[in-house]
Parts: sequence; C-alpha cells; structure tokens
Amino acid sequence: MSKELLTKSKIADALGTNPMRVTRFVERNKINAVKKEGKRELFKLTQFNALKEELNAPESKKDAQSHGFSKDDYILTLKQQLKEQQHQYEQVVASKDETISSLQESYNDMKSQLSVKDNQISTLTQLADQAQKLNLVDKASKQLENSESKEIKKDEKKNDLTEKKHWWNIWK
Repeated sequence: MSKELLTKSKIADALGTNPMRVTRFVERNKINAVKKEGKRELFKLTQFNALKEELNAPESKKDAQSHGFSKDDYILTLKQQLKEQQHQYEQVVASKDETISSLQESYNDMKSQLSVKDNQISTLTQLADQAQKLNLVDKASKQLENSESKEIKKDEKKNDLTEKKHWWNIWK
C-alpha cells in the first residue's frame, strides 16, 4: 500500500505539473490525505484523475499560461535583466574611465608644479651660495684690514719696547 501512496511533489512529477498546482487542487477539492507521516501527507494517485483531465484540457493550458510565466517569458525577462546589467556595467566603466583621466590630469599638474618648485629651490640655493661667498669675501677683507692694523700695532709696541726708557733717561 505504501507504493501506491505518494507525496504532492511525487504526484506533480507523475502528472507533469508543479507541486503548487497539486496543493491548490487538494485545497479546492478538499481531498483528505490517506496517511500522514509526520508533516508529510500521502495521497493515492487515483484521487487525482480529475486533475489529470483538467491538465489535459485545452482551457486549462491557457489558464496555466495566463497565471504563470512560460519558459520564453523567463528567457525574455532574463535577457532584459542582462541588458540592464550590461548598461549599468558600461556606465560604471565610463565613470571609472572619467575618474582615471581626471586623476591623470591632476597628477600631471602636480608634476609640473613640482618641477617649478624644484627650479625655485635651485635658484634660491644658488642665490644663498652667492650671498655666502660675498659675505666671506667681505669678512676676509675686514679680517685682512684688522690683521694689518694689529701687525702695525705690534710693530709699534716692539719699537716702544726696544726704546725702553730707563729712569735716568727721563731727563733727556
């Protein structure tokens, strides 16, 4: 007897329809399960002869198509979704390309600003070097003058020392 008892999904497979349709048929016709195993309800296939006839009727096929999607409808829907995704992808790629080009322009601008800064630094370095050289030359000439005046003073002191005056030379 267990071989004759089937679940809703097995009945749907046997009749070539979906399990939801079998469930609706059971509820509409108030068919009671022959046996329950936990949550599973088991039915006899012979209880669904009316559903089998209903599925074979041309009107039911039209109703089924009007209530649900056919494979072609699914394919068309998927194609449309793919086109929309491709369009979004192309927009993202275009946006990224614009961002990359603007970043490259910014990079080139900064590069040119850095070269200007480097030129200014080298010019300032040269000017500072020249100023330091001029300062050294100026200091050197002052030091020469100072050293000459010191030598003159030393010479005068030597002369003074050589002409040392003694106490008896005071009256001279």
